[in-house]
Amino acid sequence: MSDYAPMEAPKALDAETWLLGGVLQDPKALGELSLLLKNGGEFFMGKNQAVWNAMISLYKEDNPIDIITLANALERDGKLSQVGGKEYLFSLMESVTNAAHIDYYAKIIRDKYILRSLISSSNENIRDSSKPEAEVEDVLKSAQKRILDLTNDQIKENIQPAGDIAKIVLDKLVNRKAGDLSGCPTNFKDLDALTNGLQKTDLIILAGRPGMGKTAFALNVATNAARCGKTVLFFTLEMSAEQIITRILSSMANVNQKQLKHGQNIISTETAKNLIVTSQTLATMPLFIDDSSEARAFDLLSKCRIFKRKHGSLDLVVVDYLQLMLKDGRAESEAVGIGENSRMLKVLAKELDVPVLVLSQLNRETEKRSATTTGNKPQLSDLRGSGSIEQDADMVWFIHRPAYYNKEKEDDGFQASEEEKEKNEAEKRKASLIIAKYRNGPTTNIDLEFIGEITTFKDRRFTPISHPDDIGFSDNFGS
Repeated sequence: MSDYAPMEAPKALDAETWLLGGVLQDPKALGELSLLLKNGGEFFMGKNQAVWNAMISLYKEDNPIDIITLANALERDGKLSQVGGKEYLFSLMESVTNAAHIDYYAKIIRDKYILRSLISSSNENIRDSSKPEAEVEDVLKSAQKRILDLTNDQIKENIQPAGDIAKIVLDKLVNRKAGDLSGCPTNFKDLDALTNGLQKTDLIILAGRPGMGKTAFALNVATNAARCGKTVLFFTLEMSAEQIITRILSSMANVNQKQLKHGQNIISTETAKNLIVTSQTLATMPLFIDDSSEARAFDLLSKCRIFKRKHGSLDLVVVDYLQLMLKDGRAESEAVGIGENSRMLKVLAKELDVPVLVLSQLNRETEKRSATTTGNKPQLSDLRGSGSIEQDADMVWFIHRPAYYNKEKEDDGFQASEEEKEKNEAEKRKASLIIAKYRNGPTTNIDLEFIGEITTFKDRRFTPISHPDDIGFSDNFGS
């Protein structure tokens, strides 16, 4: 436990004096400064807070700002004598000869205010932690909120001339080679053609019923991107890291997952060599996995910030899945908690300039609908937990496999011919990626093929496919 106690609060009294004097020298500067110093609370000295607030009041009323008008405004509020009268205002104006460095002074004042706020926040954390009834989770939530509120309170200058932005866009277009993608590749031909790769700052929702293939497809996308040299961070809230790697090895090595589960007793020497080579390839890929079972959206944002600083790049974030993320205990309902998490994931995408692919559950409505209407194909209204998921997302994808809804029809005692078996097998493999929302493009369906034995989706082909090391087909790997 540290015994450190600050001797005095961080402050910059000279900067406060020079800034106020600079405004009196050049009142036009106040508009820009008001974006950075939003209220008098940034000033340490009470009389400087009063002077600043009076200046802001005059500015909002579009009145001139000089010694006389400022003195009148302070006197009207009963604060002229508190600041030291007109003499103090004259001393402020005489403290500087011009407003040349006024923005620099404002930054110093803002920085000192932030440091004081951090000290205050830390003291509140200490008080909360010291209470006999303190609950760790509640204290952590309060501490995180204080820091997040302080972070969000910072004004970032994002305004840019259109010409400057056009130059950046043109440079990218001119330097892009034919066939290059502007975003992170998925290696699904039609999907990449539609999106030009997963675009930075986009929040992409991948939804489906349990067992439909959400995790399998997300892993395929993550692995394909990493194979192309893109840095991928995969958060798995449901499965362990070892389970995830087992799936990846099965898919990359084209080895039936059942064999991997049963181990060396049924794995041939050739298959074992294949797995070793695949494992070595995997070791060279910039794919990283976090299997923390309990995580808040704020935790993911913090982890991604640290990861990007450490590794220097981050090209794709995958979260499996949204409904398993911890919600704020103060959220009035599960839907509100899910909505807050989806908004934070959009913040993550924008702040770190990275596409974020988030898996989400669907409700049971797809299984209740009659095949005579929309069939079992999912709709945006089927997103489970919160309507804000659709609102926050730049894209919404649905994984759909018709065979998922026809399991009860598979075993009817009919002895099928080889040709019929082949046809049934092809039907089992049919899948589609439904692009239900695309903020920057058209909605459409993309044909895919699902190979359940190795939990792999591929671009649909129309030729028979042999089973990889077949020891029995199963649809139980599609979650």
